Amino acid sequence: MKKLAIALACLACAGSALADTNVAMGGGVTLTGSGFWNSGEWGFGVPALPSSVTDGVYLPIQTQWNLGTVFWTGDYGADSLTITLNQAAMVKQLNIQADNDNLYRIQYRDQANTWHDLAVMAPHLSWGMDNGSTTLDTPVAATAFMISGAAGRGDNHFAVSEFQAIGTVIPVPEPATYAMLGAGLGLLGWTARRKQRRS
Repeated sequence: MKKLAIALACLACAGSALADTNVAMGGGVTLTGSGFWNSGEWGFGVPALPSSVTDGVYLPIQTQWNLGTVFWTGDYGADSLTITLNQAAMVKQLNIQADNDNLYRIQYRDQANTWHDLAVMAPHLSWGMDNGSTTLDTPVAATAFMISGAAGRGDNHFAVSEFQAIGTVIPVPEPATYAMLGAGLGLLGWTARRKQRRS
């Protein structure tokens, strides 16, 4: 009986083994601010759909910053992209493809709907669009991310073509799981009590 109880307890406590993945894939993207689709002195650009930021597709390195991207011109923090995850996740790494000569402030929203500063990302310096990556010291439980321009370098012409949050989805147990666990524990208790009465 003890072995059965231990086995059931282990099964109840065991989580599913989930591999790290891009939890931002397919997340909703909203734009806030008036600077979007403004190329400044660069003339007209070719805007991409906001949803392209979470489609998992990188542009070729050194693509011009305002061609096929979500781009904007303006002061630091005046405009932002918000990426809402499909499900809360533990995130330990961020990847971005963005205009190379600027810095990007990344914030995350926790499960209590509070925003926190997380990182300032710097794509590799080259020309046009390039990639950057940040590994977090401590993983964060996030429901959304916000990207805006950050001070430190650049020309106030910002662009993002891809954002990825690498981590694992926080599983939400199904109600049936709790019912089965409760029934199993109840059966264990009933069996133990029955054996105790026989003794």
